[in-house]
Amino acid sequence: MASDVASNAHRLPRCRRARCLVWTGALPAVCDHLLWGAANLDAGIAALAERTGVRATPGGRHPDLGTHNAIATLGRKRFLEIIAPDPTLPPGALAVRLASMQTPALIMWAARTSSAAGTAARAEAAGYPAAVIDGHRRRPDGAVLRWTNVFVTGHGAGTLVPFFIEWDGLSPPADDGADGLRLRSFRAETPQAEALRAVLNALDVRLSVRQAPASRLVAVLDTPRGRVELAG
Repeated sequence: MASDVASNAHRLPRCRRARCLVWTGALPAVCDHLLWGAANLDAGIAALAERTGVRATPGGRHPDLGTHNAIATLGRKRFLEIIAPDPTLPPGALAVRLASMQTPALIMWAARTSSAAGTAARAEAAGYPAAVIDGHRRRPDGAVLRWTNVFVTGHGAGTLVPFFIEWDGLSPPADDGADGLRLRSFRAETPQAEALRAVLNALDVRLSVRQAPASRLVAVLDTPRGRVELAG
């Protein structure tokens, strides 16, 4: 991952040119939720509960992905999503990846945007392909939660760069999750810190970036059992 960031660094100066100003989003994208992947949802819920003292609430199923999830609130409008393959659904690419995990880990993150179309336009103006995809899942109460994702590629930084989400209609899952956790800090670590900062700046994303020997995401949580670090 780090070498990919370095190899794409030559593209970054374009993101500072005037043409990036075509973006119309009102606010920088900030952390919406963290995805903690597991091969089995019950095992993921139990692992989180053992570490933090908080048992995540079942959230629903993703038919298009072949996954299901559980939710724990991380504070106002932020949450932790435990995501795992749903054995009752045909497996998608993410479900296959999750099924191979030996232990739960932080696998990616989502940044909240007020305009999926605006975020896609900004990415494309910076030279990065962007795919806009609608998503949905049915909550346990039967209500359907809908959103629009933007997946940006070509930056070489893997999941250190978030995918983007614009919520549609109903309140976001942070309102449904188990309480007791608070996100104290969240950062990316990488050997190519400056290159990653440039990518995030081009996409108007706020994230702390730290120089480190290896690439990973690190979330520090305040929990009923003290301070806990989740990484991956």
